[in-house]
Amino acid sequence: MHIGIIGMILFLSGEFLPLLNNHWTGVIVANIHQSVDLQDSGLLLVTSFIYIAAYFVVFFFIYFGSMLMAWAFSGQMGPLMFILLVLLGLSLFNQWHHDHFSYHSHFLALGMITFLQLYIPKQKYFYLILSIIIFLVLVSILWLQLIPALTVFGFGTDDLAASIKIVDNYFTDSSLFNTLATIFFAVFLIIAIIFTLLIHLVDKQKSTLKNYHLQEEELEETRTALVESKVYEEINMLVHDLKTPLVTLEGLLSLLHMKMHAQNITTMEAHFERMNQSAEKMKDMISEILHEDNKQPIPVNELLEYVTSHLGLNEQNVDLHINLEPDLPTIYVNKVRFSRAISNILENAVKSFAGKAGYIDIDVKRIDESILICIEDNGTGIKMTHLDDIWRTGFSTRQSSGIGLSFVKKVVENHQGTITVDSVKGSHTQMTISLPIHKEGETHVDDIADRR
Repeated sequence: MHIGIIGMILFLSGEFLPLLNNHWTGVIVANIHQSVDLQDSGLLLVTSFIYIAAYFVVFFFIYFGSMLMAWAFSGQMGPLMFILLVLLGLSLFNQWHHDHFSYHSHFLALGMITFLQLYIPKQKYFYLILSIIIFLVLVSILWLQLIPALTVFGFGTDDLAASIKIVDNYFTDSSLFNTLATIFFAVFLIIAIIFTLLIHLVDKQKSTLKNYHLQEEELEETRTALVESKVYEEINMLVHDLKTPLVTLEGLLSLLHMKMHAQNITTMEAHFERMNQSAEKMKDMISEILHEDNKQPIPVNELLEYVTSHLGLNEQNVDLHINLEPDLPTIYVNKVRFSRAISNILENAVKSFAGKAGYIDIDVKRIDESILICIEDNGTGIKMTHLDDIWRTGFSTRQSSGIGLSFVKKVVENHQGTITVDSVKGSHTQMTISLPIHKEGETHVDDIADRR
């Protein structure tokens, strides 16, 4: 809307400009008479430049104002509306100021501008580029008015242009303006075409580069997905293969237990019982790894005890604090996979200390119907430019596989949770996991009773 109003102001300025500055016509007429009196073709040439400049300002305001109004108020009908508004403006100007200029050159200008604007990208500097093209085309067309050889075709019929060409005919038999005006016409027209072509080619190059970068990103995502899928598949196959020797071990332990029981060797029964329990526990763990939808309700403190028992911080100079809000409800998770996710976060924190002393605080509290698990460390932190990249598979700053935090995010989201990060380089990093609370008696579609 603002562009349309600016266009209307420019349009009206072009119509009324001669009334505000009416002495320019007198200057041109006086120069023509003086050039004749002095027999000075150079002064006539200077007068032609004044003629071009004066009419250019008027026509530029009408053309550019019409273009702004057409694009602002008519949308897709912009080019047609532009032509109609320009013709209306020129007709009004002719009627009010009695200039009697021909429309031939303006039909040519309208056609060229309408054609060239098709190749201008509709981007940030569209109107600036368009104004330059209108400037070049109008100057070119105005020089066309002063070519004596084209007068028979209806070009340059206004009083001032006709007077300049008559005097040129008197001085040089029309050779001066036939040559110079043609050269200026051709130069400005060629510049307009080359300028438009360059803008079009630059825009195509930018579009090509943008598409190339998008394709690169898609290829990178595809490659990363393939790597992650391959790693996940190989881990699954490895874990699945572990079940075979485990079942064999369980069977042999059971057989030995029965033989010793038959021989009344009771001193070893407790050891065999513990071995059987460990084998059973390993089977459960393998089942949960193979079937990620296997979830069960578990108290938060039990989950964290399980995680920290496998961390092995004894040899690390790390001060671990766990702060649990009293009477926390249970959460519904795949114990092994979710523990692995928490462990990944803790291991990243330990690595960030680079062997130096540090602390890790784990705060767990209830917020409405969710459990918040906040893990904060005072390690080296994460650069702000990397905060969005850390979840992407393949991203790493430590020359590792780069699947750690992407795995964490995938596990959390598989549990209908969310994870966010807040980090300041050289200060701290805080990971916050939000999980829905498990309600007593609530059933889940992903419950799998059969753990193989």
